[in-house]
Amino acid sequence: MHSSAVFLIEFGGIILGLGLLGRLAARLRFSPIPLYLLAGPAFGEGGLLPLGASEEFVAIGAEIGVILLLLMLGPEYTASDLVSHLKTQYPAGLVDMTLNTLPGAAMALLLGWGPIAAVVLAGITWISSSG
Repeated sequence: MHSSAVFLIEFGGIILGLGLLGRLAARLRFSPIPLYLLAGPAFGEGGLLPLGASEEFVAIGAEIGVILLLLMLGPEYTASDLVSHLKTQYPAGLVDMTLNTLPGAAMALLLGWGPIAAVVLAGITWISSSG
């Protein structure tokens, strides 16, 4: 089979699968993103369904998709929304920061990495655990 046909079949299967997962999530009334994250490891190298023809295209598309997602989050909130939410939600943010930074800092110090590395690892665990 021609490589462009294989590419289109693989990519079409991915889009179909994402659409079905999105539909399932809508029926269950929650965001489809957790289902997408669970399905992601099933495709590609080491997954259940390797993607030979479309793997490079999907990798580039994923990087562009993350950038577009971040850009779309900005217009969703106005400045007054952010200020009003900040005034009411800062206690939850402090709890989130505390619970997610302390394990990273503690692990760095236990490994003997020093205080600068502890601050860096605390920041990494805070940001990566705050979604």
